[in-house]
Amino acid sequence: MRDASWVLLLWQLHACNQGIRARQFWASGWLWGFFLLLIVLLLGNLLQPGAQEQGRALPVPPVLLGPFVLVVIVLVLLEQWYRNIPREQRWSVKFFCIGTAVVFGYDFLLYSDALLFQRVDATLWQVRGGVCAMMAPLMAVSIARSKTGERQVYLSHQAVFFSTGLFLAGIYLLVMSMVGYYLRWFGSDLGSAVQVVFVVLALSILCLLVGSGRFRSIVAVWVSKHFLSYKYDYRAEWMKANERFSTLPLDDRYYEQLILGMANPLDSPGGILWVREGGHFVVKGCRSIGSLPKLSNSEDGALLDFCQESGWVIDVPEYRLAPSRYGGLRIADRLLAGEQIWLLVPLLHQGVLHGLVGLAHPRAERTLNWEDHDLLKALGSQLAALIALKDTTDQLAANRQFEAFYRFSAFVVHDIKNVVAQLSLVVQNAERHKGNPEFVDDTLETLASAVQRMKRMLSQLKQQGAITACAEIVDALEIARAVQQNQKDQLPRVELVVPDGTDTALKLKIERDKLVSVLGHLVQNAQEATPAEGFVRLRLENRGGMAIFNVMDNGCGMSEQFQRERLFKPFDTTKGRAGMGIGVYEARQFIVQNQGSLEVRSAPGMGSEFQVTLPAYTVTEGLEAEIGKAV
Repeated sequence: MRDASWVLLLWQLHACNQGIRARQFWASGWLWGFFLLLIVLLLGNLLQPGAQEQGRALPVPPVLLGPFVLVVIVLVLLEQWYRNIPREQRWSVKFFCIGTAVVFGYDFLLYSDALLFQRVDATLWQVRGGVCAMMAPLMAVSIARSKTGERQVYLSHQAVFFSTGLFLAGIYLLVMSMVGYYLRWFGSDLGSAVQVVFVVLALSILCLLVGSGRFRSIVAVWVSKHFLSYKYDYRAEWMKANERFSTLPLDDRYYEQLILGMANPLDSPGGILWVREGGHFVVKGCRSIGSLPKLSNSEDGALLDFCQESGWVIDVPEYRLAPSRYGGLRIADRLLAGEQIWLLVPLLHQGVLHGLVGLAHPRAERTLNWEDHDLLKALGSQLAALIALKDTTDQLAANRQFEAFYRFSAFVVHDIKNVVAQLSLVVQNAERHKGNPEFVDDTLETLASAVQRMKRMLSQLKQQGAITACAEIVDALEIARAVQQNQKDQLPRVELVVPDGTDTALKLKIERDKLVSVLGHLVQNAQEATPAEGFVRLRLENRGGMAIFNVMDNGCGMSEQFQRERLFKPFDTTKGRAGMGIGVYEARQFIVQNQGSLEVRSAPGMGSEFQVTLPAYTVTEGLEAEIGKAV
């Protein structure tokens, strides 16, 4: 099988040299003929012992003939391939051809001698493995020279590291076995006991070495220095960093995990992280390093400016030996005290210095090169983006709290504005109608309503803005009449329309004052958008167990774009400073909270219609039950 694999390799190399594609190669009749020959040789090997037992041995042993035939085919293919390679390209495969020729030339000698004397020479068989081992480096050199191949053998950093670790462990066990053998050979009667103690001690030391982070770091540095052309597997490093950072919870250990994400690839046990806060850089996280003071522009301005402008990773031991390499940079002694910091890595995002990471000394001494600097800069950029993201998240959370407070304040101001508008109308008409008893009654009713609304707002303020729902069973027609009454002093007058057949005992379970305020705001908007000679109608009907309030006018109307983009947008108003821009928004929020809906139909110059739909309530045998569902 080993020789057959070499035949296929050389055959395909020769086919590629002749311009034969892979599909044509595997469809070749000669190739399938070779597979048939291989099966015949394998069957000959399997049938030979049975033939010998029955006394019918073949004249030529298949166990020797099969390998000999394959060796001849390999040598022929090797000669054909090399001879057809252009002369200027032969240098890259010369060592490969020499090594292959020596290995299979030796096999040709071995099997020729075996076929001649009907036995395998023991000396030639023992030397065969050594010949193959000596030729392997020649083949490796030739493979390294070949740069034009489409496929290259890839060995990951982990595979090299673990293979080297197993190799070193094997050498260690081999040495310990030899020592144990000589202890037994030269020992006295206690030799067996001493050997057992020695083996146990040797295995314990091996386990301690394998479990030691410093030992693993030393091995990793040695492997990277002597066996790998690139120190880091960048894809693996990127995937590990992405996996670590994408699942970070925004808790107290957030910054500590950021430090470890940069420290682990360089086998550093930890470090310290400074993050910008105003004009200072404060310590946000610390791991395996003593606490250090914050960085300020007054004391550390040179360091911060250097990191901002250059983005260099500062090797602190190198800085101690040759400060001139960093352009006369001056680092405060308080940061260098105790020699805790090994590297200073700036965290830059969009050209802004968001922080600084000081890494602790690694477990094994290592020399930094351009790959380490590139990796640290990439990780520094990612950490800076994560820090900026966390700052933005914190600011959004704070802004949401302020937004909730401002929104509640706007609603309170809006209600106060409506109350002031009612009282202003009373004051304006008082001088003219103060002798009218009906006006006095209306004034007292308006004042009572204003007092009730103000008490409600004060209650909400005492409860820190928590809006408490005081739902009660109210009459829909009474609500419509209250809205008409509140808006009677403004032109055009509100017409209350109740179609024939409408259940005038229609009930709702809702906050009465809030519903009156919401409908009143819709009516007031209709009055303000309609000239005095126009009409504003408030229509009430019962449709399928739903209470329908329609506010209709023939005013200026609204465009579709305005309805879509601005009508329900809070704090957007067309009334200038006279409006708050939250009336319609608040109305829809209240109606939706009560399982209702608010629909609008309007067109420029054609007026508007606001339809409020709310589920009606009824009482059946003493039990309250909804008879309508929200649209």
